Amino acid sequence: MVQTSQSVKSARAHHPATPRARVMWTLGNLLMLVGVVIIAYLGGLAAHQEYQRYAARGDTEAPAPRDVSPVIVEEAAPLPFIAPLLNSPPAAAGRVVSELPVDRFAQPSSITRIAIPSIDLDSKVVEVGWDVVEQEGRQVAVWQVAEYAVGHHRGSANPGDAENIVLAGHVGGYGKVFKDLIELQPGDRITIYSGDQQYLYTVSEQHMLLEEGVSEEQRAANAAYIAPGGSEMLTLVTCWPDTGPERFNYRIIVRAVPFIAPADPAAPTLVSSTLR
Repeated sequence: MVQTSQSVKSARAHHPATPRARVMWTLGNLLMLVGVVIIAYLGGLAAHQEYQRYAARGDTEAPAPRDVSPVIVEEAAPLPFIAPLLNSPPAAAGRVVSELPVDRFAQPSSITRIAIPSIDLDSKVVEVGWDVVEQEGRQVAVWQVAEYAVGHHRGSANPGDAENIVLAGHVGGYGKVFKDLIELQPGDRITIYSGDQQYLYTVSEQHMLLEEGVSEEQRAANAAYIAPGGSEMLTLVTCWPDTGPERFNYRIIVRAVPFIAPADPAAPTLVSSTLR
């Protein structure tokens, strides 16, 4: 009998008798449940991001993350292009338009990896296309950016094509693959993996270009860095800076040329002569 009374008292303690107490008890349990769901969601999101960063590393066997919209391939002449839109909403994109020949879109990307030892970068490379958006009453194509890996602009060259190879990546958020691009100096080496070959390039120049609030002529000059140039060139692009009042107002452009081994002064010199 005593045990029964104690059980009733215990039940009453855990299940309040008054309506207000029952409502508060139910509300408290719902809030705890919501908290558990939010924590589980945030934990899953963090785990997903960490895996994507791991998968984007060039030295892993995991499939490269392709968190971009599908590449658009136009059957007819392509729409005009603008400079890459990095870390900004479409409304903040540059407005300068540059044309690219239609036949350059037929060749798919062969690049799979980029390594830059001087800034400890080793990342997979995925092909990226563009999204069609409306700006100032006209349709323009805005370059996509891979969220975790480095993106190779569809239509730009592959190594060995004797043309401009354009790679872009985020400076902040997501994978931050190009967060240290500003640190590159002339002479630094860049290795591009394409097919079953490796191509070595040497940094030749770096530019910080103001993109927001400049004239149309300046935007056109900026966009020229990602256009075909008639010779083999590797062009890396990201935004700058990733914080502060001027966030993403600038573009960091790094250009590199195919590596040429210096002549060995100890090697024998071949001199042509005519026998008499």
